[in-house]
Order: sequence, then C-alpha cells, then structure tokens
Amino acid sequence: MSGGERAAIAEEYREAAIERIVCAQELYSSGRLVEANYFAGVAVECILRAYRIRIDAEFDARHNIGDLYRMGRFADIVPPANADEINAALGEVIALWSNGHRYLPEYALKRDWKKRKLYRHRGLWIKGDFFKELTRKLMNSSETIVNMGIIQWKPLFKN
Repeated sequence: MSGGERAAIAEEYREAAIERIVCAQELYSSGRLVEANYFAGVAVECILRAYRIRIDAEFDARHNIGDLYRMGRFADIVPPANADEINAALGEVIALWSNGHRYLPEYALKRDWKKRKLYRHRGLWIKGDFFKELTRKLMNSSETIVNMGIIQWKPLFKN
C-alpha cells in the first residue's frame, strides 16, 4: 500500500470517528443507550485506527482499544497537560466498551455491567439509573479521545 493510499484510508477512519460520535450523541439524546454505548466505542476505535494506519497498514488489533492506542502511538500526540485526562478517558472506554455489545439487548448489557459490579464505579455507588450514568461516562470519555485525535490531526502528506 502506498503512502498516499494509507493517508486516504487514515482520513476515512478519522471522518468515520466524527460521524460515529455524532451518531452516539443523537442516540443517547433519544434514550437509545445500548446503541449510544456501541457507537461511542466505535468512534474511539475509528480515531485510534486512523492513527495506527498512518504508521503501518498491516495490523490486527481486532477491537482492542488498548492495543490500538499503543500501536497508533496516540499518547505521542497528546499534549502533556492533557495526558491525565486522556488516560482516564481511555480507562473508562476500556472498562465500559466491548465490540460484543452490539449483539446484546439492553437487559443483557445491564446484566453484564451488574455482574462486573460497575454500579459501584471507581469505588463509589452510582445513585439512580446506573446504566444511563455509565453510558454518559462512556460518551464523555469517547468524546474526549475523539476530540483530541481530531484536534491533533495533521495531514500525513502536504498537497
């Protein structure tokens, strides 16, 4: 794959990240939390893939957010002042998102999160609708990562 082809594919992943995060926001606003959850994670996956493909077109990270983050050297583009915020957001996405969630109805995802005791998130009991609150946390964390990727994006090649 040529450098120009890699740059074009990376740009497509970046655009997909923007589209998916907007879709996640719309789904969350309409109360479709499972779908919002899924699309928020896919948005993160897209921006990380955009950075990864700029380095190497041949990779197989499957849907592992942590591996994509490392292989795409995303930490290298994060300003030091934002490192803690991005690391916290990454931890939230890794804890809350799975590509397999696309197969689950709402009750099954709630059951999974209860089984993993996520209603007691970061040592604190979540009051009210824990499912909505965790989805909100995932949304915020996903937006943080995607926005950082977009802000720091630089064309691979100058025209």
